Amino acid sequence: MAVVSLSPIAPPPGLARPPPGLERPGAAPVSVPRCCLHLDALLSEPAGSSGSTSVRGTQPKDLPSSRGHGLPWGSPRWLAQDSASSLPVASDEPAYIRLGECLSPVNTSVGDALSETSLSSHSERSVLEDPWRHSQDPAGSRRVQDALDEASDETREVALQEFHGRAVKAMRDPHANHVLQKCIRTLPAESLQFMIDELLEREGLAASIAKHRYGGRIVQQLLKKCDAAQVGGIAEALMHDAVTLACATFGTYSMQHLLQFGTDEQVHRLAEMVAENVATVGRSSAGSGVVAAAMEHAAAEDKVLIARAALQEPGLLGLLAQGRHSYRAVPQMLEVLDEVERLQAHGSLAQDLPALRAARYGRTVAKYLDAEMSPGARSIALAELLEQNSD
Repeated sequence: MAVVSLSPIAPPPGLARPPPGLERPGAAPVSVPRCCLHLDALLSEPAGSSGSTSVRGTQPKDLPSSRGHGLPWGSPRWLAQDSASSLPVASDEPAYIRLGECLSPVNTSVGDALSETSLSSHSERSVLEDPWRHSQDPAGSRRVQDALDEASDETREVALQEFHGRAVKAMRDPHANHVLQKCIRTLPAESLQFMIDELLEREGLAASIAKHRYGGRIVQQLLKKCDAAQVGGIAEALMHDAVTLACATFGTYSMQHLLQFGTDEQVHRLAEMVAENVATVGRSSAGSGVVAAAMEHAAAEDKVLIARAALQEPGLLGLLAQGRHSYRAVPQMLEVLDEVERLQAHGSLAQDLPALRAARYGRTVAKYLDAEMSPGARSIALAELLEQNSD
């Protein structure tokens, strides 16, 4: 590449004077020449010719050093003023390429923006060509998810083929699990059958994934998205280990989803499990959420069964009333009990009122109790309960 000339040309408006700090004291304001790179010369000169000179390489010998010409130390010699001219050249002003009658900066913000847009679009297309590899790191996972949002259903189906045989591994991956969730949200349920099949390949695998920090999210999304017939195998696998899952930190959410989206028969079986194991499930921080979900979604007769079972466990109602995930279940229990059982429940909770009023979630139940019964009615109810207990 050769520098054809240093002929002065008219600079863009506002750039006629050298930048601050480059003026020479006492020098009269003059027009600032610019380095012109003529494209026709640059493109027509053959590579490796003896007359070509690289801009970054050795500069023409007839150009003097920039020292002593008012330019910063170390400025390229080809930006210095010509020995036969007294016109200074601003070293930090952009070179211009002559395109016909117009001038365009070598580096423009518009061009950079267009380049970045083009590269970004190309990158989004390329990540779907190998989504499995890109899904295993944070940045790549986000790019794949963004590309799936913009892709057509056919493109999503093709990309999803990369996860066949790798679904369980992706479920356990901290980044790839988000891509699977995106696929579940954007693709029809029939396209997700391979995930269900892989979860049921080995006995106990579905329950293991349901208890996993990341895999549990996939199980929950499948229970929510697919119809009961499609996820019936997963539901049976979860109910086979229901108590353990209900009390597991992450498994509890899959059981709550099953109570919310399962069939009537599945919900009934889970409600019976909760009633039979209410002492274990209800005293677990994670399991108390399953008790609350059962009181929310179970049939009326199953709710009565759970409420009566909780009432028979000393101190359990007060513990549930203070739980973050279970305090809403206590008023629901009181509503389904008969009059005698309800008075008994009020008496049990009344013993815990100081603790309830001091607890963040318990104070909500305490307000409910205060509104439910006046002080006189509460005293009468307590007296009746004490009399019954003495008999």
